[in-house]
Amino acid sequence: MNLDEIIEQHLDSNQASGHLGSSNGGIITQASQGWEPNNLVLLESGYVSTGLIEDESRIFMLDPVDCQIPSRLSALAVSNNILFMAMESMHLLRIDLDKAYEVEDIEIPRKPTEGRIYKMFFDPTGRHLIITTETGDNYYLFAKWKKAKLLSKIKGIVIESIAWNRSSDRPTESSTKEFLIGTRNGLIFEAELEPTAELFKKEERYFKQVYSIGSNMPISGLRMEQFPASLRKYVVVAVTPTRIYQFIGSVTPSSSGGIIGGSEDKALFENLFSKYEVNPGFSELPGDLPYSELHFFSPFQDLQYQGVAKTFAWLTGPGVYHGNLVFGSQNAGESVIDTPQLLPYPATRLEPDASAAVEVPIAIALTEFHFILLYKERVRAVNQLNDQLVFDELIPLRAKEEVLGMSVDTSKNTFWIYTGLSLFELLITKEDRDVWTLYLEKKQYDLALQYTKNPIQRDRVFTLQADNYFSGSRYMLSAKYYAQSTVPFEEVALKFVERDERDALRSYLLAKIDKLRKQDITQKTIVCTWLVEIYLSKMNQLEDQAASSAAESNVQNLQAEQSVLEDEFKGFLETNKMYLDKKTTYKLLASHGRTEQLLFYAILIGDYERVISHWIQQKNYRNALEVLSKQESLDTYYRFSPVLMENAPYETVSAWMRQPNLNPRNLIPALLKYDHKSLEAGAQNQAIRYLSYVVTNLENTDPAIHNFLLTLYAIQPTRDESSLLSFLATEGRAMHYNLDYALRICTQNNRIQSCVNIFSSMGLYGEAVDLALRHNDLELAQINADKPEDDEMLRKSLWLKIARHVVKERKDIKAAMEFLSNSDLLKIEDILPFFPDFVLIDDFKEEICKALEEYNLHIDELKTEMDEATKSAENIRIDVRELRSRFAVVASTERCTACDYPLLTRQFYIFPCQHTFHADCLIKKLTPFLSTRQLKHLDELQEQIQSEMQNQQKMMLMNTGHTLQPLSVSNSNLKGVDAQGSSHAGLSHLPNQLIGHTGAAVMAIGGAIGAGGKMMVNGGVAIVGTAAGTAAGVFKDVIFADGKDGAGLGLGLGGGAGGAGQGTGGGDDMAVVVPRLELLRDELDDLVASECLLCGELMIKTIDQPFLSNDEHELELSWGVQ
Repeated sequence: MNLDEIIEQHLDSNQASGHLGSSNGGIITQASQGWEPNNLVLLESGYVSTGLIEDESRIFMLDPVDCQIPSRLSALAVSNNILFMAMESMHLLRIDLDKAYEVEDIEIPRKPTEGRIYKMFFDPTGRHLIITTETGDNYYLFAKWKKAKLLSKIKGIVIESIAWNRSSDRPTESSTKEFLIGTRNGLIFEAELEPTAELFKKEERYFKQVYSIGSNMPISGLRMEQFPASLRKYVVVAVTPTRIYQFIGSVTPSSSGGIIGGSEDKALFENLFSKYEVNPGFSELPGDLPYSELHFFSPFQDLQYQGVAKTFAWLTGPGVYHGNLVFGSQNAGESVIDTPQLLPYPATRLEPDASAAVEVPIAIALTEFHFILLYKERVRAVNQLNDQLVFDELIPLRAKEEVLGMSVDTSKNTFWIYTGLSLFELLITKEDRDVWTLYLEKKQYDLALQYTKNPIQRDRVFTLQADNYFSGSRYMLSAKYYAQSTVPFEEVALKFVERDERDALRSYLLAKIDKLRKQDITQKTIVCTWLVEIYLSKMNQLEDQAASSAAESNVQNLQAEQSVLEDEFKGFLETNKMYLDKKTTYKLLASHGRTEQLLFYAILIGDYERVISHWIQQKNYRNALEVLSKQESLDTYYRFSPVLMENAPYETVSAWMRQPNLNPRNLIPALLKYDHKSLEAGAQNQAIRYLSYVVTNLENTDPAIHNFLLTLYAIQPTRDESSLLSFLATEGRAMHYNLDYALRICTQNNRIQSCVNIFSSMGLYGEAVDLALRHNDLELAQINADKPEDDEMLRKSLWLKIARHVVKERKDIKAAMEFLSNSDLLKIEDILPFFPDFVLIDDFKEEICKALEEYNLHIDELKTEMDEATKSAENIRIDVRELRSRFAVVASTERCTACDYPLLTRQFYIFPCQHTFHADCLIKKLTPFLSTRQLKHLDELQEQIQSEMQNQQKMMLMNTGHTLQPLSVSNSNLKGVDAQGSSHAGLSHLPNQLIGHTGAAVMAIGGAIGAGGKMMVNGGVAIVGTAAGTAAGVFKDVIFADGKDGAGLGLGLGGGAGGAGQGTGGGDDMAVVVPRLELLRDELDDLVASECLLCGELMIKTIDQPFLSNDEHELELSWGVQ
């Protein structure tokens, strides 16, 4: 299949899928999009602009300056937008062009009759002005002065030119820095001026001659430039009307290593000129012109970032001598002038008369691309690139008015022409407008491209440059520039195809891809597909050439070229893989037999399955696994793992272990492909290796995986069960395998120890011991017999099984005795029934005697324990009697902590912390903090106590024969209880059943005090004066806090008025404690009086509750201020 067929097939498939669909169903319209120029300027008139229409605006224009000059001009200087005009009346006019309305009149201390002003020299900064006269008097004016000063040291010297020092190593604002002066008689001086306000101090810091040209010719032009690479290296260019001198060298360094300003002993440039004292080199042009000028031009005119000069122009008699300035490694005697040329002056008249006189300009100026020529009546501009006159204009002069000269502001690039009465400015705009066409004509394409202004002009340059290279058979360069032009794609492609320049075509297509827009997907696909075909053809061509070449050097060169081309092709595929059609690219690569490139492309687009399939077909499983490990698709792992596991199990398992996201269940088919039987002795089973890693490291809990791993352990050919037992032990209690399956598979493979272990895991210890005994494995049976640690009876029965087996099966009495010593559960009497009826006692006589001795020791120990228990009981009885003697003294004035009523009016509780509560008050305060279960329990206790006490009363009456009247029951609530003692209060002996106590410190005492101020509580018996009915009522309220009816107990068994005595009758009977009643009262006391309400744990738990409850809202309102 050739390329045209592949592209046509690709276009058809894309059209069918809607990628190339258009309204008219055509392909060419849509496919040709993207090849058009990127920038087309549509004008309003409706046509497409070529961008090459000439600009009719003028570059040069002479503009008269509207100003009134008070007297005739003699000289003019301008710099840094500051303009000075020198009048014949010895006055200076200083004008800041940014503020042209402000004119300063500065006086020169000189009479007009003493000589005219000859020239003015203005430094680039616009701060220093030097004025020279025809008589040799020189004046200096600083920027801030209002009057010029005479330079006494420079008297008698007519200055023709000055070279200002523009180096920035000493940025002193007030000083001129070192500068050179050229005189009328051919001498060169070095000087430095620094303005001063002191009366007797001169401005000239120093003034010294440094060179003489040796002839009485004026130094009409003088410039200095610093070498960019060396701050100490300078070039000084001096011109006379016929000669040009160049002085190159280093200046004098100071003692500190810097550049000094010179002194009377050693000037800065003296060392430079000293090398040219004998036979200075110069260039000479013939002529008798009495004047001359020298100008340098630098494209960087900013004062802060001044660059070195690039070109120069010298006004001579034959013409303008000009060229480039190159600053390199020149030394003394060499030249910085490169490619000098002489431009003849244009004829004065335009008539074709060859005898027309050629007028010499009176002044020149230099711009980037033009020479400005000033004549007596006109001004002209000549283009430097083609030497053509581009501007010629007459100067509007009055009668008898003459042009005096021209001054240039190099920092602002302005040009000023002056006469004795007028001032003109030469305006220059868009000087580089047509420069690109001139460079284009000279075939200087890079310079032409630098000065283009719009995309159309750049396209013109690229097109002509590409055509030029193509015609010169420089096809690779032409491809580069064709790609940047808007020449139609089809035209360029056909050019290279016709010349059979596939390399240039490849370069062009590669560059064209980068120029296409993002939305031009189809165009990019076509070009990329074409490039694939070109690359493959080139690689095949190089292979054929290498195979047919006889010379070894040629073969190596061809192979190196092919290697470079293959790397380039891989880079192309990496960059443009998204634009290539997978199916088409595969066909191209396969048809050319480029397997390596095909696999590389498949990996690039993520088609790992194709790569893995290829390596598997080649039986290169290592490479297949390497590719498999690089990709992330889990499905790819599952697809190719069976064949890889079958042929490279170790590497496959290693790849699996590097991918923790795999589902081991999906790899079971691959594990089944693994041949377990072909393992060599001592070799590791790879299936077990992977499953063990999954279970142990990845903590997999899938039962299928655990069952499979157990199966693999069970079916191993070795009889060693250590691996299987280790697996079962690792599983522990959290068994993820099926026990029934495990037992079945282990039984089938005769894994006895594992079966016993599984029985134990199932809790079937008896079956485990039986199985171990059936296979005569006593040690295993003993281990499993000890496993039920919590069930001693079961353990003993298991050990008895083992003992029976040892005695009956082995019939070894001595072995049975040894076995008996291994168990702490069995005794000799446990195994005696297993012995035969006729057995000699000699074999176990010692064991029987030992057992009897142990029994005797055990009986002695029991006796000792019984004696100790008897002593403990006696001690407890003594402690109880001592507890009965404990008491607390309660004053009759004591009040309840809760209700503040007298404490002895009702039953009460007293705590070791001295807090006292009525029983009903304590229960009421505690009830809100009891849980529902505790409240229910409290209710049940009260009912049981009420019932028990009623039964107790009946029993007491039956024993004494007395008739007991029913006790009155108070139905008042807990707050309304207020028992009063009777006037004939006698002694009442209350039984212990009515008095609850908690520990030895909390006591509840029933009754009220009749006479006397104290009450003594002794052993739970209170001796108080009380009324029977009152005592009964109080007791009822304490026990039955919920208001249930019940019978209390209050018995008057004797008494005396107002005194304390011993009750008579029934005292011993009443002291008898009924166990059940005591238990109920103790349980009630533990519930309500286990700790003080204010000092116990309850107070800590309720610390976050408010002081006032919701029921006390009215009380809170009563506290408000009325």
